[in-house]
Amino acid sequence: MAPQLTLDVIRRFPKNGPTDPIAYYSRPLTGWLFRERINIGLRFLGARRYKRALEVGYGSGAVLVALSEVSSDLHGVDLDADPALATRTLDVFGVKAHLRQGNVYALPYPDAHFDLVASFSMFEHLSEFERALGEVHRVLEPGGHFVLGMPAVNKLMEAGFLAIGFKGINDHHVTTPQQVAARIEHCGFRVARSARLTLPPVGPVGVPVYYDWLLERR
Repeated sequence: MAPQLTLDVIRRFPKNGPTDPIAYYSRPLTGWLFRERINIGLRFLGARRYKRALEVGYGSGAVLVALSEVSSDLHGVDLDADPALATRTLDVFGVKAHLRQGNVYALPYPDAHFDLVASFSMFEHLSEFERALGEVHRVLEPGGHFVLGMPAVNKLMEAGFLAIGFKGINDHHVTTPQQVAARIEHCGFRVARSARLTLPPVGPVGVPVYYDWLLERR
């Protein structure tokens, strides 16, 4: 069974760092959307086991609880989050992870060190996203998987962020999913699977609000 990010897990994690959106994941209406955008990507993994997994941009650490279902050797790197705070909360779930503060442009790991990397809602903030893709490619072993999730950049998303009290989201989202998709193969990956979260979530007229890919390192 594929790993999932659940509301019960979310509620145990405090905000960790100035950019951590964990509070939105438990709200009555928006919480499902925030969780589902990650769960779409996690479902790509199925029941497969991975030797060593890395989350880039772990924030509160909640996604690592889900990733513990597919790997027992967990690692995380984040520019803003406090590793000690995330580690204490993960201990409540019996999950051990090696967490560091660091930059995606210079990941502090050797070449081909992981067979799974995951990153949700981070690449839209990167002006040098190809450099970041290159670093993920470097630390993945050939054939390894990269689960990547990014929000859409459109009027619906802008209105949605305004509705939850976040103004000027387009000043923070500097890279679009379309820009990343156009450079995936150039950066040494192939698309194994992809999916979109739309509003409404069913029917032929849904507007995309989130994009997920399962990428394989060539």
